[in-house]
Amino acid sequence: MKEEHPRLSLKQIFTMLWPSIRPQMRWYGLFVALALTGAGFTIAEPFLYGRIVDSLIRSLQERFSFTVAWSNIVGFLFFWVGVVIGQILLYALLSLARWYVNNEIATHFTEQLHRRILGLDLRRFHELHSGEILRRFDNAWDGCWQICDRFLRDYLSAFFLILMAIGVGLWLDWRLTIVAAMPIPVILGVGWFNLRYTEPRTKRVHKVYEEVSGLAGDGYANIATVKAFVGEARLVKTMGERLRFACREQFRINKFWAGADAIDGGVYTAGRLAIFFFGSWFVLQGTMTIGTLVTFLGILSFLFGAVQQIAMSLMDTSRSFVRLQRATHFWFETPAIRDAPDAIAVKRLRGDVIFDHVSYGYHDGSTVLHDISFHILPGQTFALIGESGAGKSTLAQLMQRFHDPLRGSVKVDARDLRAYALASLRKQIGFVMQENVLFHDSILNNIRFAKPHASRKEVVSAAKLAQAHGFISMLKNGYDTVVGERGIKLSGGEKQRVALARVFLADPPILVLDEATSALDSKTEHALQQALAKVMEHRTTLVIAHRLSTVMRADQILVMDHGRIVDRGTHEELLAHEGLYRRYWQIQA
Repeated sequence: MKEEHPRLSLKQIFTMLWPSIRPQMRWYGLFVALALTGAGFTIAEPFLYGRIVDSLIRSLQERFSFTVAWSNIVGFLFFWVGVVIGQILLYALLSLARWYVNNEIATHFTEQLHRRILGLDLRRFHELHSGEILRRFDNAWDGCWQICDRFLRDYLSAFFLILMAIGVGLWLDWRLTIVAAMPIPVILGVGWFNLRYTEPRTKRVHKVYEEVSGLAGDGYANIATVKAFVGEARLVKTMGERLRFACREQFRINKFWAGADAIDGGVYTAGRLAIFFFGSWFVLQGTMTIGTLVTFLGILSFLFGAVQQIAMSLMDTSRSFVRLQRATHFWFETPAIRDAPDAIAVKRLRGDVIFDHVSYGYHDGSTVLHDISFHILPGQTFALIGESGAGKSTLAQLMQRFHDPLRGSVKVDARDLRAYALASLRKQIGFVMQENVLFHDSILNNIRFAKPHASRKEVVSAAKLAQAHGFISMLKNGYDTVVGERGIKLSGGEKQRVALARVFLADPPILVLDEATSALDSKTEHALQQALAKVMEHRTTLVIAHRLSTVMRADQILVMDHGRIVDRGTHEELLAHEGLYRRYWQIQA
């Protein structure tokens, strides 16, 4: 799916960042005061050495004694020492406060962004690489931090320094101030044009780096397949091609930056020459002292430095804007699957499930389910069987509201699922999927994910019920064993049992088991089926399975084919007449 990333406006950036900035606004008065004081300290330096130069020239011209001459400048020198000490203390305080506030803002923003990403529809996670999502997430955090830091470190301090420099310059000599200010629009104009030119190109570079992250993530996640088919060289080559493309694009941007730097350097040099030219003219005419000219040269350095600082920061801010922009969809997208304004939070459902003429299709226009209807009474077990692609797993996902029907409705306890608050609904439904991916954490915490405050005794009890306690006890660190990324240190059957233990610990009134025992050996499956029979008592259960031996005892078996229910009944009823179920049974028997 091709994603569009329209240019982020300042309003959108403000909308994203303001909830995180607002709690820290009490600090910004301090930052303004410190920036203003820092600008005063900075401008004081050229003012002081200008006065010292004038005092020295006057002492030499009027042939003052050493004692008198020294006494005329020693006060300036001591004041200068005080200014330097004040600057050191002030900038240390400003840096500490800035880091604290920026970290607080970035932390809050990251939490909100993470919440929004986790709240996206499941479809969005199927459309993007996990590596791509992670890179956008990381870049958005960095973009937030950089924008806030640039404002406090560069823009705020440079703004007050420019105001202070122009103010002192006008007080000393308005003519040279006008000359000094003339290059400012040129430097800022170059910086702004630079920003507008590089922004779309920076987007392309970031997009390629996200693709590279996706490629790397795919390779690492499927490392066994990569090695089995000797695919290392192909992956390295593909990544290298993308990286070289990104480098070429980045170099085009770098060439433009180099040109902008050259223009800024030329403008700065021209500005200094202009100050020397007119300043020398005014000194020779006797309308300005040499000390004032020296002061202006010092002020000019700080003035142009502040303007260049803003111009350079515009480029860095542009990169930060792009980084935030790549997370725009995550922030502003409204999930299709969300709570209704009047959603009900329910504590415990009875488990009366109705599929009422349900049809569902994906966004590419393909229809997966056609007019599905059935009714599971509380405590009953229904089974879904059919070939791969028949729509069984999609139907199970509708139970969790991972998707919503295009037509018809899924009801529990006489209410449409859309009437329930998502969090409370999903706590009522224990879902074991075909692919059971575990967290890179201990077995204990993986099982506890369903019930974070469960005691160790409760976890062990759930593991025993899932036939997992035996193999866990044989591990060196037992329940504290870290299973690796996606549970790679465990076999498929072991992961499946840990996933079942997690559901058993949650103790939901409704169970959805999607091939929950497919990875188990026959002996373990037999023992687990006996445990499941006990767990499923008084719970509404929907079982999806290819092994018909696992669904024989279901109250009702629904046979699916190409998204439709083509037959239904008990095991004996379905065997009694010709149909898909009987054909499957004969093949498996």
